[in-house]
Amino acid sequence: MSQVSEAISRHHRRLQDELRKLVDNVLAGGTARERAAGELTAFLQGELLDHATGEEKHLYPAVDPLVATHARATDTMRIDHEFIHDYIKKIADAAKAATAADPGAGSGGAGVASERLRDLILKFEAIFEMHLEKEERVYLPLFGKHLTEEEQKRVLDRMHEKPETAAGGGAGGKVVDVRDLPPGRRHPLIFAALNDLAPGESFVLVNDHDPRPLYYQMQAEQVGGFTWHYLEEGPEVWRVTIGKER
Repeated sequence: MSQVSEAISRHHRRLQDELRKLVDNVLAGGTARERAAGELTAFLQGELLDHATGEEKHLYPAVDPLVATHARATDTMRIDHEFIHDYIKKIADAAKAATAADPGAGSGGAGVASERLRDLILKFEAIFEMHLEKEERVYLPLFGKHLTEEEQKRVLDRMHEKPETAAGGGAGGKVVDVRDLPPGRRHPLIFAALNDLAPGESFVLVNDHDPRPLYYQMQAEQVGGFTWHYLEEGPEVWRVTIGKER
């Protein structure tokens, strides 16, 4: 990371720390709550909004062409999904803790657990609401305007496919679906997935054409043995279980 990028990251962390401190002051209540609320509002309407405006005017125009060349426009949405998965796990754990807490124990454990669950749910709701809004305002209009009805239906059908289990890999086996990736990115991703396997593990490759050329490339380049088993052979979808021999 460059010195300038690091400076921006430090500023982000300072904003986060300041926001957390001001929110804690408001939630603490007491006689100073009104003053704390005023300080929080001033921070949000002043420094935080100024920061957002500066990013929109200067940072984002500089980053837009870089994303087009060096990244994916959907990368930020994938980060949203990381947070969504993480919060779902935290909420599930907090719900168990709240259910298991004994309200009659007198230690306040039940109240603390319920408060944590409520806090996680509110944060998750905000993230999910923003995530859907971005899809509705940016992606879906482009999706509906520039793809044919057949292409849209194919994407929708894929979205509704149930997660698969890699043969021999047990429940929850990994699936590597490369259908929506540019051709140049497919084989490196598949080889990386194979290299990550422990002996005896496998994953299911999902492709939109017969990946037989990949098989020959793996024979030529792969050090050590691998397994290859077709689960489905077209005409629209090919599924192959690829594993690392024990």
